[in-house]
Amino acid sequence: MVAILGGCAGVQQPAPVSEPLPSPVPAPAPIESAAVTSLMDGAHADIAAGRLAHASASLERALRIEPRNPRLWQELARVRLKQGDYAQAESVAARSNSWAGEDYRLRAENWRLIAQAREARGDAAGARAALEAAERQR
Repeated sequence: MVAILGGCAGVQQPAPVSEPLPSPVPAPAPIESAAVTSLMDGAHADIAAGRLAHASASLERALRIEPRNPRLWQELARVRLKQGDYAQAESVAARSNSWAGEDYRLRAENWRLIAQAREARGDAAGARAALEAAERQR
């Protein structure tokens, strides 16, 4: 047995491959570009002033820059809701949810927007279902 161990002593073993440890903190949300931030700020000012068409145009421009930004989709859903375009508000909020990942707060707010749109269209059962979905996001 000594001969076997002695023969192994000269063979170098490869170093173990270390795998990266999982991060204990979730990755931060992506930082928006300066152009998108400016467009979103302008949209908020337009919403406050009641210029919903201008706000919508600014958000759509921002979405051409960052089409996977769930916050932009959510803001556009809010504008569509204020414009009375309830079907579009619901659709856009659902699109926001498709990009929201694990942002449960954003997802829950999208479900509340969907509930408002459904309620405005007279779909009480659909609105209740959307509110239940919002509660499940916690």
